[in-house]
Amino acid sequence: MLHFYKFSSEIASPAAAREAYVKRPTGRGWPEECPPLRAANAFGWDVVASFEMVFEREKSGAWRLEKEVEIESDWLFKSGAEGEEHEGHSHGPGEACLEGDGEPMTQVNAWFWEKDQALPHVISPDVYPEIRNQVKVSTFLYLSTDPNELLFIGDIPNLTRPFKALTVLVDTDWYPASYPWHCVLELSPTEKRIVIEKGAPICRLYTVRRDSYFAKEMTPQEFEIFFQRGQEWLARNGKGEPSGMMDITHTYVRQQQKSRFSVIL
Repeated sequence: MLHFYKFSSEIASPAAAREAYVKRPTGRGWPEECPPLRAANAFGWDVVASFEMVFEREKSGAWRLEKEVEIESDWLFKSGAEGEEHEGHSHGPGEACLEGDGEPMTQVNAWFWEKDQALPHVISPDVYPEIRNQVKVSTFLYLSTDPNELLFIGDIPNLTRPFKALTVLVDTDWYPASYPWHCVLELSPTEKRIVIEKGAPICRLYTVRRDSYFAKEMTPQEFEIFFQRGQEWLARNGKGEPSGMMDITHTYVRQQQKSRFSVIL
């Protein structure tokens, strides 16, 4: 299970992914009509933009956020030692207090890698040009998973946009991050202005099991059984004259077993 806590009530909860994100005109054969593609589109939860973000590329090639939004947490932070300032947020040793003494924490909605930065990790001068189009966008969500479950963060499948979310796999079952997770977006260097509207999906979340996975080639006997099974299925469900290319419209989708993703509030 994916567990989340919102930095503030202003932040949108994760939303169950949708089978289609683009409204198409009339016609047949659109990609979203493919059942396996629709299933992939709807696999997981979306992090939804709680605020509009406009990125503009300057003449130097560097990007800037048109309007930075800083959010205060709904709960209070009581520090037990001197706090530390980090990219996009401030935190330090201490405890969260839903009421009582303390001060709210703050976080901005997006920030960039800094040239010659040292924290939270070093970026060498020869590396910076390769990541100058990247921006870190806060989900404003504290995220955790059950034991032996990892959190996969990636782009929205099959959706073409002037930016993409980099793919990461995070050990959220044992790493209790004391800050909201962010995703890293790669902005297209061919664009001068990129707008992410409020309510737009930013990145995709889903949980995967920590396990050992194997790939093994079939034996000739195993393949013969597999192939014959496929021919029998096609003969039962295909429309038209028997051949290797038969019409299975509506048959696959009726038999398809989709995963379901919900948000419990």
